[in-house]
Amino acid sequence: MNNRTLLKYHSYLGLIAGIFLVVMGLTGAVLAFNEDIDEAVFKEYQVEDFSNSLALDRAIETVQNNFPEWEARIVHFKKGESILFNLRLPDSRRFVFVHPQTGQIIANIDANATITKWILKLHYSFFAGVIGRFCVLFVGILFFLSLITGIILYRKVIIKTLLFQVKIKRGHTRNFYSALHRYVGVWALLLNLVLVITGIFLAYKVAKAGLETPNMPELVKLNISVEQSLKNINKKYPDFTPTYIRIPKKSSEAITVNGVFKSDPFYYSQYFNKFLLDYKTGEVIKVSKVSEAGVITRLDSMISPLHFGQYGGFIIKLLYGFIGISGPFLSVTGFVIWYKKKSKTK
Repeated sequence: MNNRTLLKYHSYLGLIAGIFLVVMGLTGAVLAFNEDIDEAVFKEYQVEDFSNSLALDRAIETVQNNFPEWEARIVHFKKGESILFNLRLPDSRRFVFVHPQTGQIIANIDANATITKWILKLHYSFFAGVIGRFCVLFVGILFFLSLITGIILYRKVIIKTLLFQVKIKRGHTRNFYSALHRYVGVWALLLNLVLVITGIFLAYKVAKAGLETPNMPELVKLNISVEQSLKNINKKYPDFTPTYIRIPKKSSEAITVNGVFKSDPFYYSQYFNKFLLDYKTGEVIKVSKVSEAGVITRLDSMISPLHFGQYGGFIIKLLYGFIGISGPFLSVTGFVIWYKKKSKTK
């Protein structure tokens, strides 16, 4: 395949995916800071001066009594801080903040109405339901093919571009935008490949889940002390830090405690280590460590942290934010280059 044909494919791939990439790139750049945004938004629901309190059992009882039809997940349960429940129904999500000392509800808000969840839904579905989810998957594949054709097309000047040896000619509009397009594309290439590959896998999961019919949860009253169960886990596994608790939504299920082991690499997801507890006795039924899992499971655990930059601090998030913006920039400059070329041939 000659360069002219390759350039045509590269252009068409970028043009088709372009308008969607603008939305996905900008929302992705914001989502790199989703935890920081949530922390600022939820600050008004935080309590103070209760550094040794964590009435987890009382909080679970309060939430189950007030929301008996909802599936409950505990997403934040640090001592002295408001306990945060993520409640779920097939078509609804709520955040419930509970006092760490009294176990009483502080606030009850619509989770889908929060700014980060609104942006996340736009990012993975364009607010278009199942069709939008598959559209995101399709755009991800197009962007991946666009990157591959770009690598092949500019393979001879990649090193020169990295060394800033490609001149930017300001006097010629098309050449100017072509040089900018090349510089941004090359410098953002590696991380864009990481984002698009992990994004395709995530989009596939989201699209597949959209085809499934969700079932209504049933109330599963706990007959054990979750606080004591966590202490027992800590006693036997002192290197494990629990970060997420799933209350069973069916009587046939177990309590799931997710978290991280100190020996885990930074790029493993917290949701792949699992302790399954019998909700009647509190006994540990099963322990699953991602570090002991197969290659496929370990690769799967890396996808979300790598895609959203969950493995680093502010500098990594800032880098992800810039790379997120690079997609829209490439779309806009690519369109300008295509339009100028088309206008010239008329």
